[in-house]
Amino acid sequence: MIGGVAHRFGVLYLALFERISANSWRPMPRPAAGTAVTRGPGHDPDRVLLAGRGSSIGWGVVSHDIGLAGHLARATSALTGRGTDVEVAAERSMSIPALKQLLTPQVLSRYDAIVLTLGTREAFELIPTAKWVDDLTSLLDHIAAGREVSPAVVVVGAEEAPPVPFPRPFAGRGMARARALNAASRAIVAQRSRVAYADSVMVAGPASTRGLLDADFISIYRQCAAAIAPALAELLDDSPARLRHPVDEEARWKAVAYLHAHSEPDDERIANLLTTLANLLMVRSADLFFVDRDNVRTLAATTGLVPSRPRSETLSSEALEYRGGLVIPDLAADPRMRDRPEVVGPPHLRFYAAHPVESPDGHRVAVLAVVDTVPRELTSAEMSVLREHAIRVGDVLFENY
Repeated sequence: MIGGVAHRFGVLYLALFERISANSWRPMPRPAAGTAVTRGPGHDPDRVLLAGRGSSIGWGVVSHDIGLAGHLARATSALTGRGTDVEVAAERSMSIPALKQLLTPQVLSRYDAIVLTLGTREAFELIPTAKWVDDLTSLLDHIAAGREVSPAVVVVGAEEAPPVPFPRPFAGRGMARARALNAASRAIVAQRSRVAYADSVMVAGPASTRGLLDADFISIYRQCAAAIAPALAELLDDSPARLRHPVDEEARWKAVAYLHAHSEPDDERIANLLTTLANLLMVRSADLFFVDRDNVRTLAATTGLVPSRPRSETLSSEALEYRGGLVIPDLAADPRMRDRPEVVGPPHLRFYAAHPVESPDGHRVAVLAVVDTVPRELTSAEMSVLREHAIRVGDVLFENY
């Protein structure tokens, strides 16, 4: 009863503080609302969802690339030796119930891991520890339920130092509650496999300072990422391999519709990227294919455009499902490919490799492919080059998305 009254008071007080206090964080710059993806270098990328409140929102910077997401992608790639795609879903209103609603089975199937940044706001709202335990347990159960391979999870703790100057009695209560929530989170995590806990280090200064109001945010997000990345990288290294990731046709339709209206096959920038890629990998051709709902059409190619074809007759539809890229070293040795006209007849293709091209919100809508007339393999470094060019092509295709 007393805990419930304190919680209601905390919710009202924090909302009022945000609106009227000179120490409110609300005027700070932050990235535009909506889903965004940041990327760490390398091949065979792991897909991570950074979700919640607090540090994942990107307070103090205007791009997620220099916020926690970007630093976490790069720090994780440095540890795993693979690419890392960090997708951001963060808002002040991103509570545990809101996260459960967001994380449908279709959404969860897209990720290898989820990093949760929750608890700081709940601590200042004086949420009862027992309710926090129930809510966090329910969220972790929801993520794991009914899936043969569910995403690994990193739970990032609440800040144990005030992010901005609060009145002393309120700050003391909030920090005491943060310590209690973190202790409860550690206990919950300790009982689960493929779930890890990481302390947040976003706020390191004493309560007497202005906290985040005068912070060097780039340095702060770099140190936050360094604290989270080891636990995340370890979970990703232990995750079961999943080569194919089915495409959510409905979720990607906004990006598909955008390409219908805005793609320009004669874009010189894309032509230059394809030529550079073909030269770097020393292949016959580099081609860009738009995978529509039913058909595949060429957006650009180094050796001439290919007529539109049904998805069922192309490799592009299959390649779209290989988030880390698809390589067929010898088409003539593959039972599915050896009888195709382009293999048995001119131009007698033997080698194929492709990487999906994504929209800024992480939906696969096109395929960047390279082909050659002799069998070959691609090294990890060459796959990284293919992925990097797919990212750059996506930047051009969706520059006004």
